[in-house]
Amino acid sequence: MKNHKRNRLAWATLAAAVAVGSLVAQDVDPVTQKTQLLSEALAAREKGDLQVALEKFEQIQKISSDDEAAKEGIASVKAALAAAEKAKADAEAAKLKASQPAPAAPAKPATLLDEVASSHENLYREVAQAIAVAKQIAEQGDYAAALKVLDGANGALPNNTAAQNWRDEITLAKQDIISRRESGDQGADQLARAEVVRLAKINAAAIDAASALISEAESSVRKGELDEATALLDKASANLPRNIATKPVSDRIKSVKSSIISRRAFLAMDSREMNKADAFVREFERLNGADDASSRRLRAEFAAKKSDPAYRSVDEISPGLRAKDDKVQELLVKGRARYLYGDYAGALDAYREILQYQPNNAESKAFQVRIRQVLSENSGQWNRNVTKGKLLELLDESWKLPEVYNREVGPVGGTATSDPVLDKLRSITVPEINIRDLPFDRAIAQLTIVSQSYDKENKGVNMFVIDPDRKNPSVNMTLRNVTLEKAIDLITKQVNFTYTINAGIIEIRPDSGSNDLETEFFPLSSAAETKMTGIGTGAPSAATGGASSPFGGATAGAGATDVNPRNEGIKNFLTRSGVSFEVTGAVLNYDGTTLIVTQNRKNLERIRNILRRYSDIKQVHIESKFIEVSESSLNELTTNLRLSRTVNGIQTIRAQTNLRSVNDVFGSATVSNPGTIAVAGGSATIPDGNGGFVTVTQPGSTIPIANNPPNFPSGNFGGREPNFGGTTGWSGAQGSYNGLIGTIGSYDLSIFLKAVEQNSGTDLMSAPSLTVLDGKTAIIKIAQLLRYPQSYGDTQSNVGSQGGNQNGGGSAGVTITAGTPQDFTVQEVGVTLEVTPTVGSDDSIALNLKPKVTEFEGFVEYGGTSVAISGSTTVTIPSGFFQPIFTTREVSTDVTVFDGATVVIGGLTREEVKTVSDKVPVLGDIPLIGAAFRSSGKSTTKKNLTVFVTANLVSPGGATLRSSYPGMRAGSTFQNPVVLSPGGAVYREPVEATPTNSSPRDGAPAAPAPAAGQ
Repeated sequence: MKNHKRNRLAWATLAAAVAVGSLVAQDVDPVTQKTQLLSEALAAREKGDLQVALEKFEQIQKISSDDEAAKEGIASVKAALAAAEKAKADAEAAKLKASQPAPAAPAKPATLLDEVASSHENLYREVAQAIAVAKQIAEQGDYAAALKVLDGANGALPNNTAAQNWRDEITLAKQDIISRRESGDQGADQLARAEVVRLAKINAAAIDAASALISEAESSVRKGELDEATALLDKASANLPRNIATKPVSDRIKSVKSSIISRRAFLAMDSREMNKADAFVREFERLNGADDASSRRLRAEFAAKKSDPAYRSVDEISPGLRAKDDKVQELLVKGRARYLYGDYAGALDAYREILQYQPNNAESKAFQVRIRQVLSENSGQWNRNVTKGKLLELLDESWKLPEVYNREVGPVGGTATSDPVLDKLRSITVPEINIRDLPFDRAIAQLTIVSQSYDKENKGVNMFVIDPDRKNPSVNMTLRNVTLEKAIDLITKQVNFTYTINAGIIEIRPDSGSNDLETEFFPLSSAAETKMTGIGTGAPSAATGGASSPFGGATAGAGATDVNPRNEGIKNFLTRSGVSFEVTGAVLNYDGTTLIVTQNRKNLERIRNILRRYSDIKQVHIESKFIEVSESSLNELTTNLRLSRTVNGIQTIRAQTNLRSVNDVFGSATVSNPGTIAVAGGSATIPDGNGGFVTVTQPGSTIPIANNPPNFPSGNFGGREPNFGGTTGWSGAQGSYNGLIGTIGSYDLSIFLKAVEQNSGTDLMSAPSLTVLDGKTAIIKIAQLLRYPQSYGDTQSNVGSQGGNQNGGGSAGVTITAGTPQDFTVQEVGVTLEVTPTVGSDDSIALNLKPKVTEFEGFVEYGGTSVAISGSTTVTIPSGFFQPIFTTREVSTDVTVFDGATVVIGGLTREEVKTVSDKVPVLGDIPLIGAAFRSSGKSTTKKNLTVFVTANLVSPGGATLRSSYPGMRAGSTFQNPVVLSPGGAVYREPVEATPTNSSPRDGAPAAPAPAAGQ
């Protein structure tokens, strides 16, 4: 019975071996699963992995508790485990038995290595004998004794590579003996033994291959090729079966791997990569166990080096520092190169960027100081000279008068920008429309087809009917030669519908009157708002006293009151333009940038069309040029004769011609007589101090009070003094005189000759310019400010009490206070120009010009003389109330010019001729001699002031809006080349204009393009 069971188990083993190659890893029926588990159990038992085999047999028993193969397999595996335990107990005795010395003692080895080699050879010989003895014992049926002999031989083998082959032989012998012991039938036993032998050979081949790979890996470790060695070990481990026979090979792989990991950990620590080193230490601990002595030593070494700063990497301690250092080095090289090639702005950028990474970089700061010194010493002076040269060149060019550069006639009139769909409706004319009893939607569809048929572009318009109540009334209409706009207007009115244009589509819906209100937001520029309301940007947006609501506080249509003047201005403008705000609930509010309107659709469309016209920001650059040329000349020949004598220092004039010069007539300032303080003479008796009296006589005196007008520049008419005859004497001044030419009796004959020919001129050119919004007023003033009083206070006089001596003499004191100037005002003396441009729809510019020229002519004195008398003192005070005289030349005109045209304002000219012709009758007519008795002079003054005003439409960037010129494209932006940032001066980079297919002609409109620096 026992042999029968063994035979059945052997045949089951063969069946399982055949079935292993054909089974697929998937969910199968219990029979197939039992067969697969049985095959795996037998294979594990054959490999010597008895514990795995026991688990597989137990799983079979769980599937089928009555399975005989599972029961016998469990029994056999447990018996083998028990035998193994017993073999361990008897291992020492078998080892002693197998290592008994031979009768003949071998020769003594020459060296220690020879002794070891000789002992190993003897041991291997004894192992071979033990294997043979075990096989013989097994042939006799004593399988336990045979296995005990093999276990003893296996325990006696040394732990080295050379002993591995003998271990394999012992394993094959043990498997053969175990197979014999478990086989009952001789035929089945042979088949099972052959299978076991085959599996043992495969196991031995895998061990040999793994050993070769391990040896190669050890060689790679000695060469330092750790990655290659690790790959070889992984390959050896993957191909090596897991059983008792392969455990020494697995231990060897583990040992080599441990050495590799340990070496890598030390290399990582030496390269200061502590994170990698920690990972290798952890891997070593997983491989050998954290409690292993080698693991503890490696962990201690890692902890010691990790606490040493010399072994810590900068990338770990300060992440990103190395990248910053590399970036700084790159920027330093870039900065030095740019400095070397003269790109100082680029070098400054590089050195400034360095300070973002290293704020204390000394080289960066030193180079910045050096570059700024170079720029200050060289570029700074040159910048001043270049700018000065440009300004002087501009001054010279400003003397040029306007000329004709564009002889093409500009457009006259223009059309306001409107919706393109509305323009198309107005441009399409339909010869005939005949609709009879058609539903409204079909009638509109027919109009859509008609619009495409009569459109020059063959596109037509899109019309869409929105009829939520599905009224769809019938339409009857016959029209001839009408525009499509008129046709849509009539057909919608006929059925009480309305239409609006929204995003290029004509939306047609029932007319709901004021009930269908919508709110829309319209962007509105400040320029358009100013043009619509006339309120400047500096005006307050709302009255004080509280914030207004978002819609101006209006709640009920036209009855609402908006306290915001801008809202009222825009609302009034739209009302005058045809938008009614009498609709209940219709309101608007302007917040400074956006116009918020609640209205019905039709009025919203009207507002949109109106605002489209005002959407463009138009501003005008006013270039004014004031050129004033003045020229004055003086030709004069004046001769005066005087007959006088001097006795005891007193000059007595007997006769003189007294002919006037030009200056005597026109150049002197005339004022009232100067004031005086006159004191009458008299006598008085006073004590002499000796008990008597003495009479004292005091002569009268007169003290002058000056009355000179303010000293302002006046016309030069040659002065008052003669050219010949000295500088004193003629005007009454005291002093010697050398004009004596002879004597007549006891009288001296003197001549005073004034011969003058003077020419002077002034050329003045001012060219101020400014930019002003469309519809706003620009004021240009080139003037001096003259401050003067408009009124004077009353003259005050005060006479003190009279006193005297014992004889009744003496007089009272007199105090007179002149009128005090009051109400001072300022008068601008010079040129003032007011310009108000208005840009038309065709870009023509209407200019309202008001030039004004004010000149100062001098002063005039008002009021009379004030007199105060007190006793013997008389005080005469002139009024001294001086007021300036101004001459004003003013012109006001309105003109319309094209963009870039110049207006000339002339007529502000003045020519003044002053002549003097005096002579002594009869004597002055004598030839030759008569010249001594004549005086003639002529003063001519000419002034011509011409004002040139040029108006150019400019973009917000400062360039012309429509025209392109060399160096400036239309719409370009002018910017300062240097931007002052918190970090210092930043230079703009030029941006080239986008090339176009054709350049616009001078003065022709062109598409805006960015300019340099834009």
